[in-house]
Amino acid sequence: MHKHAVLLLIVSLLSSLCVGLVGPIYPIYVLKRFSATIIDTGILYAIFCVVAAAFKAPAGRLVDVHGKTRVFLIGVVIGVVCTIGYVVATSVFQLYLIEFLSGLSYALQRPALLALMADLSTRKNRGFFMGLFDSTYDIAEAVAAVLSVFIVSQYGFEALFFMCSGCQAASGLLVLKSGGRKFRRLKA
Repeated sequence: MHKHAVLLLIVSLLSSLCVGLVGPIYPIYVLKRFSATIIDTGILYAIFCVVAAAFKAPAGRLVDVHGKTRVFLIGVVIGVVCTIGYVVATSVFQLYLIEFLSGLSYALQRPALLALMADLSTRKNRGFFMGLFDSTYDIAEAVAAVLSVFIVSQYGFEALFFMCSGCQAASGLLVLKSGGRKFRRLKA
């Protein structure tokens, strides 16, 4: 497999690890650490989803205008700050702000990653590459879901959030490292 394709699969893996690590354990964190209700956990997740959905198309336009690497890195920086924000948050209101920004972070990263993957493919293999890209994302998220329970039970929520921020930062560094070189389209 082409080295740039492998690099993007690793970036996808790192991005999905963050989602998979936090996702399943997040409601427990909210309920355990804050005077929050189950309704709060639902609203927090809804905020993330609505913001991500609302900003993905405009973020895609930013990718077209300002470049995939730049937009992805802005999303990564916001994501790292948000993930560390979970460690220092002291109120449910702060979690609402973090979820808003997390949705924005995801909205910036996802179209940039998809555009990078599309650049590596040709018309003949685009479907295969998109399928491979998404499969990597889903498998990593599933493994991370199981791993998150172990991490929290052994080391606590803070370790989980720091691990997530590390995964996000690593994905940004990999894209930055390759950003100076144009991703070359793969031959069919």
